[in-house]
Amino acid sequence: MKLFYTPNSPYARITRVAALELNLCDRIEMQKVTVRDPNSDLLNYNPTGKVPTLATDDGFILSETRIICVYLNHFNPEIKLVAEISHGFLQQLKGMTGGFIDGIGVWVRELRRPISEQSSGVIELEQMRALRILDYFEKISDKLDQTPKLAHITLASALGLEIRLPDLQWRQKYPKLAYWYDEFSKRSSIQATIPES
Repeated sequence: MKLFYTPNSPYARITRVAALELNLCDRIEMQKVTVRDPNSDLLNYNPTGKVPTLATDDGFILSETRIICVYLNHFNPEIKLVAEISHGFLQQLKGMTGGFIDGIGVWVRELRRPISEQSSGVIELEQMRALRILDYFEKISDKLDQTPKLAHITLASALGLEIRLPDLQWRQKYPKLAYWYDEFSKRSSIQATIPES
């Protein structure tokens, strides 16, 4: 198998952490690629040009984070990375963390545009969304544990974007969440996939 990634994609980071947690790195070739590049090797595999992309040994191309993680979990089913559908809290948490990471991604991309092209309305909308969701995470932080489930990995990957988004100042206002994140971030899988600043 071959997993295409960029070091700063939080979505690709989730799949890289999943591969580490599932002890599959000896079965997966990690290939760092460029995106938004018409000459990227990634386009030979995935016409969307998005990461993460997983090329499976049987010739399939998987290109959505959750799909890739579910697929990888089948190779080590004893570790239940992807929560059962009956586990309501983890399903709820996965939905919230997915919305959080998507909004942060929009915010980061908007700030990368030239200032004259940035939309203050989009930035304000995503800031407000992030703060609402952070309020929610702080309220339920006593239910968060250190088990590496997909929802927890997604949350840690989103919070880790503080490296690239200085405007995301969340630690002082959300101390319980910060404590959870700092503890979870001690995992070797998280340390090995820290995004570049």
